[in-house]
Amino acid sequence: KGRIDVSEQVYRVEEGSHIQSYSLDELFPEAGEFSRKFCSSNSFRSAMRHAMREDIFDSTPSYSGLSEKARRMLLLPDSSIQGSWNCKQFTSEDGQCRMKKLTEVLKEYLGEDVAPSGDEFMETVGALCGSKPSTHWIDIVGVLDRRVPHSWHQDTGRSPNGDTKTVLLGFPKEDNYDGAGVFSHAVKLKYERVAPEDHPTNEPVVYPKLEVDDAYVVKPRFAEGSEIVVFRDIDIVHSAPDVAFRSSVMRFM
Repeated sequence: KGRIDVSEQVYRVEEGSHIQSYSLDELFPEAGEFSRKFCSSNSFRSAMRHAMREDIFDSTPSYSGLSEKARRMLLLPDSSIQGSWNCKQFTSEDGQCRMKKLTEVLKEYLGEDVAPSGDEFMETVGALCGSKPSTHWIDIVGVLDRRVPHSWHQDTGRSPNGDTKTVLLGFPKEDNYDGAGVFSHAVKLKYERVAPEDHPTNEPVVYPKLEVDDAYVVKPRFAEGSEIVVFRDIDIVHSAPDVAFRSSVMRFM
């Protein structure tokens, strides 16, 4: 079985700090039962997800210039979309927000007077990424129709300033879901595992031979009040769930 050599690591990861969970209510206390409405309404989650995907797609330069047919194909709900969660760089001189469709969805489901704007939503969730985020965002679908073997990796193997984190926002497949299969599975490390200095920044650190007994696999729970999980990429190795039960998971970095 594969092993992770931590002989050069000197920084122990504090027990209990590997993975934290947050609720939408914590992040948006003025929004009025955001967590309950999000978890109990598939129509809200679907509208929110589609709006986020469209807003980011339509403001990401690498997608510009595509035909309407290509746009429709790439925005199909089973495809992954990526871009940046940073909205400040897209704000126009006349104050128009970037996440226009998301703003409308949040107003519809949370209330005109209490809903955050789409830009505020993205920036608030993104702020959980810490002091030196890359601002990369991706909506990950993955394999949903069958069990797959774990594929252990780190996304970057880095945590600039020691406080930079990965944030996952879950979109469960059914209302009032409470269980695993929405978020990535993880293995907690005793010591920080930092990628070699010459490892490319945008490439994952993969452990193809690593096999982990299921007793050591952490399967973070999605539930009302735990719609978001956060971790430092140097504290765990992680994998898509072997059995996914979600519409998607959005990763902010």
